Amino acid sequence: MRQIFFTLLVVAFLAACEPAPVPTTFTTPTIPPKPAFTPTPDPRPRVLRINLPARPDTLDPQRAFTSSELAILQLAYEGLTRVDAQGKVHPGAAESWEFRDGGKSLVFRLRDNLKRADGAALTAKDFEFALRYALDPRLGAPTPSFLDDVRGALTAYSLDPKSRPDDIDKMLNNVGIKAIDDQHLLVSFDQPTGYWLTIASTAIGFPSDKGKIDGDPDAWWLKPENHTGNGAFKIAEIQDAFIRLIPNENYWGAKPKLDRIEFYWQSEADALASYRKGELDIIRIGMDHFAPVQSDRDLVRSPAARVTYIGFNLKKAPFSDKNVRRAFSHALDREGFVRDVLRGLGKPYVGWIPPGIPGFDDTATAPNYDPNAAVRVLIDNGYGTADKKKVDCNKLGTIKLSYSNTPRTQVLFSFLAANLTRIFACPVLLDPIEPNAFPVIVRDPRTTPQMFLMPWEGEYPHPQNWLFLQTCKGVYATRLGYCNKDFDAALSAANQELEFDQAIEKYKIAQRIFVGDGAAAFLWHNENAYLVKPYVLGARDHAGVSDFAWLGQFGPIATYSIDLTQVGAGYPTQ
Repeated sequence: MRQIFFTLLVVAFLAACEPAPVPTTFTTPTIPPKPAFTPTPDPRPRVLRINLPARPDTLDPQRAFTSSELAILQLAYEGLTRVDAQGKVHPGAAESWEFRDGGKSLVFRLRDNLKRADGAALTAKDFEFALRYALDPRLGAPTPSFLDDVRGALTAYSLDPKSRPDDIDKMLNNVGIKAIDDQHLLVSFDQPTGYWLTIASTAIGFPSDKGKIDGDPDAWWLKPENHTGNGAFKIAEIQDAFIRLIPNENYWGAKPKLDRIEFYWQSEADALASYRKGELDIIRIGMDHFAPVQSDRDLVRSPAARVTYIGFNLKKAPFSDKNVRRAFSHALDREGFVRDVLRGLGKPYVGWIPPGIPGFDDTATAPNYDPNAAVRVLIDNGYGTADKKKVDCNKLGTIKLSYSNTPRTQVLFSFLAANLTRIFACPVLLDPIEPNAFPVIVRDPRTTPQMFLMPWEGEYPHPQNWLFLQTCKGVYATRLGYCNKDFDAALSAANQELEFDQAIEKYKIAQRIFVGDGAAAFLWHNENAYLVKPYVLGARDHAGVSDFAWLGQFGPIATYSIDLTQVGAGYPTQ
């Protein structure tokens, strides 16, 4: 009995000493997650504030001409096509196009469901109206010649504005611009016109609203609500001191990242002061204020579509002789001119179409500065003394440099006259002309001066716009006596070429003929110079030669933005 009891006691003791059984499952304690970090949205709007060269005189697309006017309109309206900072054509309101009849017809297909800023449907009829409206002689549009190649256009806008209204309307209805249906526009030409795709991007074809125009033909554009455009932005406010634009919710493309764009037109000195205070984001810098900002980190410089040259009257001795023209081109100290007269804002240039324009050709150059060559060319071609050691001034004859007489031009032309006199050791006479009279004298073939300075500023980024002037029917022939049938043939072939890259090569051939004839002595091409705040995103990346109003104006503006973390005092809070 004891044995049994002891055995049971031992068993109980051993059982008490064994560890407790391990559970077959384990539950991890629940730890509440940390709340996700949500940054507080910056309440400030993204506003781009730009100073323009001048206050707009009109915002009627078909009447607009200045860079300030066009800069605003190209945001509020869109043509059938658009061009980028390099001058390349892209679809705009038209998603596609097709040349027909060997290039004598061009059919645009508009995008589906296009709308105006107020939500109204936009059709091919609206583009037909706008283009015909630009040709109405009663309007007096500044650039109807953009449409010269359109069948019947020149005849229409050349009519006497006082003609019977029925006669004018009949002529306009016969112009080769017709809406086939709501989505297709037909443009007809007298000959193939490949470059017209660039013309279609200009303001002359922006779809202004016929209903608004009919209600107040002369002043409709003064009211923001009348600008029912089709651009990425719409005009929200027009004031004496500024114009404000906001995104157009009915635009077919991407919504802009900017909440608004504001344009001002302060004087250059005032704009620079406002920029320093953070009240403007992009301002243009001219020659008078360039020196103090040359080393500024905000400064952006790029070639501009403006070339200035000395024009020779080929109908007057001695410039009827190509050798004399060549010698004068050799004599021009372009580097010194840019340094001393332009104060460094510009580039010496011996070509015609400037860098950045399609058709630029660095092999198409006039004789560059070489004083010894300048003198030798004259001596070797009958203008030297008997011993051929120097230029015979009597043989060269009287040389007169004419100019519009202002304080600024006196400095400019004094440099040129002194430069030429020093090289040839022959007097170059200054011929100052009253500013209001100068344009009249230059344009009249009977009074065109012997030698004078001429600028050309591109109206649209295409070589045709730089070469049409020199044809035997153009202003060079009537005013300066320049005419070369080979040039005319080369230009005609380029204009009729429908394939862009092949057309550019043909334009280069025409340009080389003109430059080689020495009808002008090219002097410099301008530069676009802007101060741009570092927090402005996108504009610097899309600088173009046609940026006469603001840097990046032909870039993808919908992608531009403001880095709000970098803005400082003076930036809008609402």
